Amino acid sequence: MIRFKIGSVTATLVQEMVDTMFDFMKFFPLATPEAVQSNLSWMAPGHYDPATGRMLLSMHSWLLDTGTHKILIDGCVGNGKDRPGRPDWCGLDTPFLSRLAEAGARPEDIDFVLCTHLHADHIGWNTQLINGRWVPTFPNAKYVFSRREHAYWEEKLAASPNGPHTLAYQDSVLPVIEAGQALIVDDYAEIADCLVLAPAPGHTPGHVAIWLKSDGEHAVLTGDILHHPIQVKYPSWSCFGCQDQVQSAVTRRRVLEQACERHALLLPGHFMPPHAGFIHEGSDKGPDNGFELRFVDEQ
Repeated sequence: MIRFKIGSVTATLVQEMVDTMFDFMKFFPLATPEAVQSNLSWMAPGHYDPATGRMLLSMHSWLLDTGTHKILIDGCVGNGKDRPGRPDWCGLDTPFLSRLAEAGARPEDIDFVLCTHLHADHIGWNTQLINGRWVPTFPNAKYVFSRREHAYWEEKLAASPNGPHTLAYQDSVLPVIEAGQALIVDDYAEIADCLVLAPAPGHTPGHVAIWLKSDGEHAVLTGDILHHPIQVKYPSWSCFGCQDQVQSAVTRRRVLEQACERHALLLPGHFMPPHAGFIHEGSDKGPDNGFELRFVDEQ
């Protein structure tokens, strides 16, 4: 297992799969062939496949063990889900729960499930199919949703109840609410005495950055604020799926600046190995004035 220590908290990566379906140039509308070529030495082969032009994305959750609570951050795609337009996410049958157990938690051990946002690849394991019904996977957990994010998807469902983009909300969020396990929180909510959910809009309206502080050490779990390490160097590169690409870039830069200032360990939602690292001021003061990512091995 890949583990990192932040003060007295242990963060363990629980991987579901590696996604290779996205074309790099289409994923990042501002990307240029010249930029890809100049970064090829570190991107390939671990983060980018030159033969296909596709990026490599790790689909994983983070399991936080505080000594008092066990907390799951983001729930990947999930098994048996129907995801129109995403064939690689349909009908999965992965050993995610076995990997979670290897990381140190059975479903009944999880106290909180925190969702950075409510896209399909971050909420799938919120529920599982039992006797033909989607039910909460983690029976003793409180599932924490941003009020702003939840309201956005609630409105989308009302406007388009049969829309493909609301299907994940219906099978992975509504059953949690119906079971009475949802905890819908306002901005800057504090969870488990060590986590703060700070607004980080752009990719979705209610996306949050989850800031961790323990014994004077910091980390930030960024969900889809960043998809790929290239965005550390080029913070203006928002992905095609960002609802507000300009705001997403503003948020990304702000979070990277804060991570740099606090010497916070960056724990992203999709980076390939070594998965995590620290942000430093960039030595190349180009037009994007980006940052430098220094990956770290497990601690």
